[in-house]
Amino acid sequence: MPELPPLVLPPGQSRCLPWHTASWESFATLFEKQRLPHAMLLEGQPGTGRNRLGLALARFLLCSERSAEGNCGQCKTCTLSASGAHPDFLSVVPAEEGKAIGINAIREVIRFATATPTLGQYKLIVISPAESLTTAAFNAFLKCLEEPSSETFIIMVSARGYPLPATIRSRCQRWQLPSPTISTASEWLADSSPQSDLGTDGVTAMLELCGGRPLDALDKLEGEERDALLGLQHAAQEMIQRRAKSLRLEQAIAAVEPADALDVLESVLQRWLRELPTEELRTGHALRGFAALDNIGRLRAAKRSGTNPNVDLLRFSATSTLNGLWEH
Repeated sequence: MPELPPLVLPPGQSRCLPWHTASWESFATLFEKQRLPHAMLLEGQPGTGRNRLGLALARFLLCSERSAEGNCGQCKTCTLSASGAHPDFLSVVPAEEGKAIGINAIREVIRFATATPTLGQYKLIVISPAESLTTAAFNAFLKCLEEPSSETFIIMVSARGYPLPATIRSRCQRWQLPSPTISTASEWLADSSPQSDLGTDGVTAMLELCGGRPLDALDKLEGEERDALLGLQHAAQEMIQRRAKSLRLEQAIAAVEPADALDVLESVLQRWLRELPTEELRTGHALRGFAALDNIGRLRAAKRSGTNPNVDLLRFSATSTLNGLWEH
């Protein structure tokens, strides 16, 4: 599934997430002063709304009735951008998740950037994830950045810390987007998710399972595996607390998709190791915990590569990995 969907922001949706308010205010102020750069690089952690902010900014710039709070959501340009049909908006994403953005896509960017706006004053190009461009695509893209059009804004979205080429970074204004605190993310999730029956503890548990990424947690809370995921998390935590093998763990893993099960086990292991006292980090069970994390990484890599297609075998390996913490 592409990281950037065709739909930008439906009318009535919040213009930005609470932890991006300061960034949004900076964008609006710079635009009002006619100082908003034509090439921007938004860097943030996946699952924290970096794409949503980039798309909200694009729709704001396209809107014919914009305000400091964002686009109006009702004018013709907002209707077109919300449907993905705005002629002055170009979203560039990999054809498939995990694939690269090649030079042909960037040739379309160059063609688009040199054209005249059809409806309004500006054209918008959003590229995400920027790190997925091939070397040839990066080299071709420099032409847009070196000779920017006054009518074109380019918004690149990238994972924080990913080493984009210096030639690209030096030609963009970089914005380091903050991640939310656990309390802020939990409060937002509680307000955003209809799954209120979980309560605060359940919402926080899902957020922890997703590594503090609130948009990922929201997807899980609204998904069919919600209860199974939380059940597996609880079973794994209970097994570690009891320091004994668990039949319940095997049953819980069987109820979850393999990739999600690996994510849950990894999350539980990481939290356990983080909370161990310093003097215990060299004990046998701690060292086996680190080895278990490595093994989960290998299982995930094998699944992605297709070398381990047997789902039952993968689940057995994952269960054995965690139960193996207490074999010695």
